[in-house]
Amino acid sequence: MGAVKRHRWAVLCAIGALVLALHALALLVMGPLWLDPDDAPAAVVRLQVRHVAPGAPTEAPPPAIVDSIAALARASTRSAAPPHGPPRAAEVAPPVTTAEAVAELVAEPVSSPVQVPAYPTQLAPAGRWHYRLQRGLMIGEAELDWAPAAAGGYALQLQGRVAGVTLIDWASRGQIDAAGIAPDRFAVRRRGRDSQAANFQREPGKITFSGPTHELPLLPGAQDRLSWMLQLPAIVAAAPERFGVGASIQLFVAGARGGGDIWTFVVQGLDSIGPTPALKLVREPRQLYDTRVEVWLDPSEHFMPLRTVQTPSGGGAATELLRVAR
Repeated sequence: MGAVKRHRWAVLCAIGALVLALHALALLVMGPLWLDPDDAPAAVVRLQVRHVAPGAPTEAPPPAIVDSIAALARASTRSAAPPHGPPRAAEVAPPVTTAEAVAELVAEPVSSPVQVPAYPTQLAPAGRWHYRLQRGLMIGEAELDWAPAAAGGYALQLQGRVAGVTLIDWASRGQIDAAGIAPDRFAVRRRGRDSQAANFQREPGKITFSGPTHELPLLPGAQDRLSWMLQLPAIVAAAPERFGVGASIQLFVAGARGGGDIWTFVVQGLDSIGPTPALKLVREPRQLYDTRVEVWLDPSEHFMPLRTVQTPSGGGAATELLRVAR
């Protein structure tokens, strides 16, 4: 009887190992697409943003939430100073919230003016943040490296591994200007080489890609699929008292494979991740093959992401990054 049980156990272990091996193979092939599915380029090329008249506030920001966020932010600002000087604060127009103008997205030819809000920013100092990486049954680790330069440039990299295999290797490089982070190039890398890239060409005012031949308009404050993780915290850190429940932040975000869209993050309020109080924002998908983004910002750590969850609206497992101590 014992031999039968051992045989069954061996069979189950073999099946489990096969399933894990198939998952690992799929990850090796699909790894770079985990967080960058990209919307259909044809839909994005015809995107226009129009601002409608201000309306009445739908909900006043709860004072307790606003006070808590502001207090935690002040404590964070006092706790550390950037090694390359004080964080830059952009002297630009104030952000749009639900109590102010509302952006209406309409499908019209891109020849019409395209505008998104500009925000004051206060960027986090240089640092490295460690995360637990999970997609479906696969669990690994990731590091986010942020390196602003004294001359006004920056380098940003996200690397993720499962079982020692690098599945995510993204790099964003560019400048820091009046609108915050201004990417020049965003690249998805395989085996240490750029396999797909988006190029933000400032002078002609367009975004071009290493593969697709179409172009997107380069809007002020436009971000890539990695830089938004620094730009969103910088916007909140510059004026945390403005972001009560219902407030929104809009960013134009471009991927490396030709897609781009307006990402509207709506503040949900304070939500604890373990013992850490965090400010939760959610971006809902606007198209079938789009991405739902949930992000928890840590007020005690320059509002850097404490947790992110990105879920494909067309089906598929969610990808989670959860910050861990090292």
